[in-house]
Amino acid sequence: MGKKITLSITPEVGGYVRRRALSGVGSMKNVVATGPSPASLVNVLGGVRPAARATGMGTDTVYALCRGEGSISSYRKLAAAAGLSVEVVRGKSRAWQTLHSSLDMTWRTPPEVWRMVLVRLDIHQFTLDPCSPGPDSAIPCADHYTPAEDGLSRSWGEPGGAGAVWVNPPYGRALGSWIDKMIAEAYRGVKMIALVPARTGTKWWHKAIDAGAEAEFLRGRLRFLDGDGNPRDAAPFDSALLWWNAGAGLVHTLDARPAGLVG
Repeated sequence: MGKKITLSITPEVGGYVRRRALSGVGSMKNVVATGPSPASLVNVLGGVRPAARATGMGTDTVYALCRGEGSISSYRKLAAAAGLSVEVVRGKSRAWQTLHSSLDMTWRTPPEVWRMVLVRLDIHQFTLDPCSPGPDSAIPCADHYTPAEDGLSRSWGEPGGAGAVWVNPPYGRALGSWIDKMIAEAYRGVKMIALVPARTGTKWWHKAIDAGAEAEFLRGRLRFLDGDGNPRDAAPFDSALLWWNAGAGLVHTLDARPAGLVG
């Protein structure tokens, strides 16, 4: 078999449909082909009737494929007749796409997580949230910087204070810049707790640890909240807290799983 075509499952489909698609069952409407379209494959095979003869399928089935309909299994037969193999992959879920967008700030921390941090620090509110989605944020803090106020360019407070800064940075390309900002503030002596993906193989992770951050790995995967405060599906990665100048609250792995954690 020659070149491989990838069918990427669309983000909108539910779990049952996704599982069927991964096993090669279901409609072509639930996948996106990163390769020749069915109509292109039919042309390669010489048209609808030759394609039907080459695949053993009816002409109605071939016509349906050309219209973007038909089944994944029928598309496999069409591709095989053209000397191509087909692989069905999960694709990137809408959760993954949004969480990895540098511009999106609407994925809010489950309250069980920041409440746990407040309890362990024995404080009632944070001094600052420099990555706040806006004044309607449920996280109690004395001050906040919205995206328009650009927390990267501002001071995060005086060092050695009694409070602590809460940081849930964007998880896209800008994350490295936020880590650099945390390092700079940590060197000033600012106390911070940051919620980040547990990507221990990345350069930014090692920069943070080398600069004194203490990592606490969360059991299970977080269910972040949308802009309306509703839980999303479980995040597509593990999470960790980075404690800066605040080691008194640290235990290296949470023993309990708050309601915002799954798995």
